[in-house]
Amino acid sequence: MSPIDSALQGVALRGTPLSGGPWLIIIVLLVVAGLVYGTRNSTRHRHANRLSRRSGRLASKPGRSSARPDTPSGTPDSPPTQQSATAVLLASPAPAAAPPLPVGQLPAASSWPGQSGEMAVEVSGLTKRFGAQLAVDDVDLRVPRGCAFGYLGPNGAGKTTLIRVLLGLTKADSGSVALLGVPMPRQRSRALARVGAIVDEPRFHGHLTGRENLQILASARGDAAGGRIGPALDRTGLTQRAEDVVSDYSMGMRQRLGLAACLLADPQLLVLDEPMNGLDPAGMRGIRDLIRGLVSEGRTVVLSSHLLDEVERTCDAVAIVDHGRVIRQGPIHELTRAAGAAVEVQCSDPGAAASVLGESMLPTSVMVTPSGLNVTLATGSAPDQTAEINRRLVEAGISVYGLSQSHTTLEDWFLSVTSRLGEDQ
Repeated sequence: MSPIDSALQGVALRGTPLSGGPWLIIIVLLVVAGLVYGTRNSTRHRHANRLSRRSGRLASKPGRSSARPDTPSGTPDSPPTQQSATAVLLASPAPAAAPPLPVGQLPAASSWPGQSGEMAVEVSGLTKRFGAQLAVDDVDLRVPRGCAFGYLGPNGAGKTTLIRVLLGLTKADSGSVALLGVPMPRQRSRALARVGAIVDEPRFHGHLTGRENLQILASARGDAAGGRIGPALDRTGLTQRAEDVVSDYSMGMRQRLGLAACLLADPQLLVLDEPMNGLDPAGMRGIRDLIRGLVSEGRTVVLSSHLLDEVERTCDAVAIVDHGRVIRQGPIHELTRAAGAAVEVQCSDPGAAASVLGESMLPTSVMVTPSGLNVTLATGSAPDQTAEINRRLVEAGISVYGLSQSHTTLEDWFLSVTSRLGEDQ
């Protein structure tokens, strides 16, 4: 007996008159509509379960992400491509013996630089070739725990390749890597259990909402990660848009959703590849504030970038890479201080003042400007050298109207270092 016949028989047994034509038609239509709705609802649940299981399988494979390229709302996902494999990195779940803390509750004091002395990233002699091209050339790198560290260089300098090697997405030809004290790639699952990363750019299912994307990613990590979805959305400022489909998100919102996905692991280390690319000033400031907030909790953030102004505002220390080699690294204030300071001089006779200072050993360079002089000081005490400049000019009969001292910016220092490197080559 068919389901419809059974339903009609049940109604008849309860005394419902079925002899009238209109009543019979109405009852049949209602029963058929209920069966169709139930079938569609069951199909939808089976599809969602398959999607979640597939995402979990993708996340468990090294070098693969559960996220795929954005697709228009209401259209099927496109087949995964090689580019889409470099989305938000999902590591293996943390060991049960050491359950991760909720977002925002990581003890900060024990992980700050200069207190524990421990390193979040240790790289020694790392080399990676692609055929004849040397992408990473014998790199040594040390990143202290509890800081924001910038990995700087022009496009094509080897920044992304190094990040891919750090995360086990690309195999190095030689050298060693340790993340949070755990060797890579020998203990990759253990090393990445408390690491969040975005490589290239974050990619998600465009036809799903921001919250649904995070739910799929969290399913690969267990119940603890699912409980962090709400706090991660709050922290990245996406709570109000969490129910919107990702295809409607701006680039800045997708970057923030990528960071929210990283926070699902409650990471001690975040590795971000060009996190501020394509953002407007407000978006850059939002990402900068978020990174500084994470560092204030004792977490470590390593970011690659060529936006020097933003790196100077965001990071505590940097390394400069060129043609695959790290040519300088250290705290920003120490590197720029070693480059010397600059003094703007307003005076009555800039030409004569330039001649007077050019005969001394005080400045490393003197440039005449419309308002006076721009004097770059030699390494040493900037206040003492500024006072000496003033004394020499006054003794030469030149009236000094003003002296304004400024420290070398990261951009000035970067350009001076890379220009000298070009001369050496």
